[in-house]
Amino acid sequence: MLPMTTATSLVSPVAVWPPIPGHRAAAALFVVTADHRVCAANETASAWFDPSGAMLPLASFLGIPDHDERMGDLLALAADLKANRLPREMRLTLRRRNLETFSALLMATPLADSDGNHLGFDAMLLDLSRWSDRSALVPPTRDESLAHRLEDAGRSLAMLRRELEGISQVLGHDMRSPIRHVLAFLRLARERMEALHLNDAALNEYCDGVQKAAHRLNAMIEAMHDYLHLCRARLNVTDVPLGPLVQGVLAHLGTPRTGQPIEWQVASDLPTVRGDPMLLAQAIRHLLDNAVKFTRPVASPRIVLRWSHAADGRFHLHVEDNGVGFDRQHADRLFLLFQRQHHSSDFDGLGAGLAMTHCIIERHGGELFCDATPDGGCRVRFTLPDGRLDEPGIDVD
Repeated sequence: MLPMTTATSLVSPVAVWPPIPGHRAAAALFVVTADHRVCAANETASAWFDPSGAMLPLASFLGIPDHDERMGDLLALAADLKANRLPREMRLTLRRRNLETFSALLMATPLADSDGNHLGFDAMLLDLSRWSDRSALVPPTRDESLAHRLEDAGRSLAMLRRELEGISQVLGHDMRSPIRHVLAFLRLARERMEALHLNDAALNEYCDGVQKAAHRLNAMIEAMHDYLHLCRARLNVTDVPLGPLVQGVLAHLGTPRTGQPIEWQVASDLPTVRGDPMLLAQAIRHLLDNAVKFTRPVASPRIVLRWSHAADGRFHLHVEDNGVGFDRQHADRLFLLFQRQHHSSDFDGLGAGLAMTHCIIERHGGELFCDATPDGGCRVRFTLPDGRLDEPGIDVD
C-alpha cells in the first residue's frame, strides 16, 4: 500500500471495495475514520468480524476489549499515521466471530482530503496462518476459480491506480505550492534587504542556501512525479531498432562541458527489439548520462555500448565505462530512488536515473544489473525479451 490515499475512498467505499461473492477475497479490507470508527468494510471483513454494517468503534469491530494492550498498539499506529502520513504495518492476534483465533498482519495507509486534512486510514488485514507469501494477492484454495482470482487482482490493481493517482496529485500540486511560497518570501526578503541597504554576507549566504535547498526539493518532487508516471504509463509497444535510437540519444547528449573528449565504442549492429521507443530511449539516456558524468575526472574516458543474444532468447545490452566506479558494499541500493554513491559537490544529479531505468526495464519484462569493471569503472547491463511484449500497462489520463 502506498502513502497518502485521497479522500474519495470515504465518500464511496463500495466503489473501492465492493462485496466479493462467496467471501473469496484474500484479505479483510475496511476504512477507519479519524475518530477510530469503521465506516466501510468488504464482505470478508464483515464475515470475519461484524456483519451489521454499523459504524462501530474499531475495538468493537475487531472484538478487542478497550483495556487490551492490542488496542493501545492500534491507537498508537493511528496516531503515527496521522502524524507522519506514511503507511504502517503491525502484527497482532485476533479472533473471528466463529471464535477462531489467527495471527494477522495489518497494513494501514493514511487517508487525507484534497487540502491535506487527515481523515483516517484504510486497512488491509491478512490471515498469516493461511499465507506463506505476503506478496500474493490471493492465497490459492482448492475450490477457488480463476475468475475469482482475476476479479480480486483487478480490484487490487484499480486500488493501486487510485493510490498512485492520489500521490501524483499531491506531488503535482500540494507539495509544490509550499515551495513556491518559500521562494516568494525569499524574494521579498532579498528585496527588503536591498531597500534597507543590508549588505550582510552571512544573510546573503543563508538566503542562497534556502534558495538552493528549495530548488533541489522541487527537482526531487519532479523526479518522484516522473517516476510514478513511469510506474503507471501505458506501453506503446512496437519494433524498436536500437541503432537509430542510440544514435539519437548520443546526438542529444552533446559534448561534455568539462573533462577530456570521450572515446565512444558503440556496436554497429545493435538489434531490433520489442518495446516502447520513448521509454527505452529514456532508459538508455539515463545510462549514458551516468557514464558521461562519472568518466569526467578520468584522463582518457571511454564508454562502450555493446549487445549479446543469450541462449534463453533475451537480448542483453551492456553499457561500460572506465569512470570512478561505485562502492560495491552499496550495490543493492543503486536502483533505489534518490540513492547517491558520490557526494553532490563532486557530481551533480539527484540519484534518480538508475531507479527510473530500473522501472522502465522491469515494465518491459527485463532485468537490470550493475557490476564493476576490471579497470574500476562500471558496467550496467539490462535484458529485454525476444519476441512479442504483452504488458498492456495502465492508461494515463
